[in-house]
Amino acid sequence: MSDAPSGLTRVAVVGGGIAGLTLAAALDPARFDVTLVEAQPERTTGAALGLWPGARRTLARLGIALPAPTKADHGGLYRLDGARVATVRGPDLAMVMRPALMEALAAAVPGSVRRVMAEVTDPSTLDADLVVGADGVRSRVRGLVQPGAAERRETPYVTLRGIVPAGAAAGRLRPLVGEYWGAGTLFGLAPVGDALYWFTGHVSDLGPEPLDVTTVVAEARERFAAAAPHLREVLDAAGDDTLATRLWVTPPMHRYVSGRYVVIGDAAHAALPNLGRGASDAVLDAACLARTLNTNRSLASWQVRRLPVTQVARTAAGWGMRVALSPTRDLLWRRLGTK
Repeated sequence: MSDAPSGLTRVAVVGGGIAGLTLAAALDPARFDVTLVEAQPERTTGAALGLWPGARRTLARLGIALPAPTKADHGGLYRLDGARVATVRGPDLAMVMRPALMEALAAAVPGSVRRVMAEVTDPSTLDADLVVGADGVRSRVRGLVQPGAAERRETPYVTLRGIVPAGAAAGRLRPLVGEYWGAGTLFGLAPVGDALYWFTGHVSDLGPEPLDVTTVVAEARERFAAAAPHLREVLDAAGDDTLATRLWVTPPMHRYVSGRYVVIGDAAHAALPNLGRGASDAVLDAACLARTLNTNRSLASWQVRRLPVTQVARTAAGWGMRVALSPTRDLLWRRLGTK
């Protein structure tokens, strides 16, 4: 493990997503010569992301202004047919449109940061004192940090994500936000501004990547045929801008630092999305790493702060998805007193 020698000045950040942009924005430009290497322009489309309070405070301290995030005052846990199982106080998870977050992060990156459009197939060739893998679940840097952990792991789940635009439909659905659990199926609704973010999850053999949106939507309509009418309405309206993805995770990691290589964000701990922590932990990893470097502290101290909490969250998210998509869902409902 590296102790971040005082002579470290050249930092190569591989990946221009949330983690990479946050790090590039937070590193002291007077101390570091930063190069941000991106395989392709980060997409400016997408659905919504959740930000927990720590990430929101961190972004505010960095001077990164976001449109006012939206929090649900309440939420429900429902059976897939719409029967309410529980009403819960809305979590302190605020939703923001992904394009808005990406634009705000990009605007915060200093002009001194060199941005290079290139695919990094061999990070060991990068001419830098520190190479930070912010390159997501497919990370090329991860294998240099922990040999044997280079390959991402496929899960049996596919997900659809989309937005119900502001208007009458979003207004009708707003009182029904929450999660709907079925036998092997999951549907969620969350407010974002005056619109509504929706997502599904189900077990599927579809593939290989990239998934065809039309095919995944058609399969989801079959799987959710017995769902509450308002959920079927959302799926029926799903258009070409719907995102369809196979869910992948990283292997368990026991280090995030090795020599001059570091991994952050999904490159280090890509998890299933149940806890809504992906974007927040990417921000926190990057900001904490920037503080560590800016104050000449050791990379070991950064790893101690970030590895345990993110690996626990990764494991917990896996268990959460298994519970939410359990084929024995009805046993849980009966224990909770539903019919």
